[in-house]
Amino acid sequence: MKVLCSGLNVVDLLVLVPSNIKIGQKNECDRIVLQGGAPAGNAACALASLGHDTSFLGYFGNNLLSSVAIDELTRHGVNVDFFIEKEDATPAIAIVQVDDAGERTVFYSTENYIPFSPKDFNKEDLNGFNLILVDGYDTEINSHLLELANRLGIKSVLDMEASDHDTMKKMIGLCTHAVLPLEAAQKVSGEQDVVKALRAVSELTDAQVVITDGVEGAFALNNKQVIHQPSFKVDVVDTTGCGDSFHAAYASGLLQGFTLEERLYYASYYASQVAEHFGGRTFLPTKDFMDKNCSFKINA
Repeated sequence: MKVLCSGLNVVDLLVLVPSNIKIGQKNECDRIVLQGGAPAGNAACALASLGHDTSFLGYFGNNLLSSVAIDELTRHGVNVDFFIEKEDATPAIAIVQVDDAGERTVFYSTENYIPFSPKDFNKEDLNGFNLILVDGYDTEINSHLLELANRLGIKSVLDMEASDHDTMKKMIGLCTHAVLPLEAAQKVSGEQDVVKALRAVSELTDAQVVITDGVEGAFALNNKQVIHQPSFKVDVVDTTGCGDSFHAAYASGLLQGFTLEERLYYASYYASQVAEHFGGRTFLPTKDFMDKNCSFKINA
């Protein structure tokens, strides 16, 4: 199965912050890790790890951040077909502070980051792809991709964390599967309650809508009935990339022909395994791992 991922390209510097920080002094940290990051990039790596033929759209220049981002994507098996060299282009960069409880504080910069342009992607480029996964950051190219996928009858998964209200409504209306964090669903629907937000967003689109709410699990509608998939209880080390991996596993389940309930279970279990490690790409379960360890019987 061929998958195309598109969205913000980021390099993460993750720091496990000591409990007692001495301001203005040097502080030894137990872990500092340099990894690729961002929703679409992390999802691309997870989908490749799950055995899908996965490509990622991105501009890269002749600089350290670009080298790190390329190495991080390719070491997980992501294809380089749509890596385009562009002078002075760099990924965005983020510093992710993680405390002892796994809570994150993120500082980021998009200086010199250039979103992928629709001019560099044609309708014919989607030939042979079975699914696209896009985020809500690089909205111009991702709206373009959703429109093309819509015309060609290609499945699409939207991972939209934030954008302006009109763009969110447009992209939710174009995709076939909208998997949104609760905060985004609240913003676009105006409803604070998760079930009310779920129903309101579902009325805006023919897409299958899923709302994720961290430890509270995931929610979806099946024939207007609410489905709740609880999160798996694990020893959380770091939640970086958990939402991204949820989207990837959901998309993989879709390609594998799973039911909605099975997709939610599969995605929740996958994300729980990522949360047990420091960094969003440190441990990305393979399909073999999932086949051996993820059972749907618990929902029977």
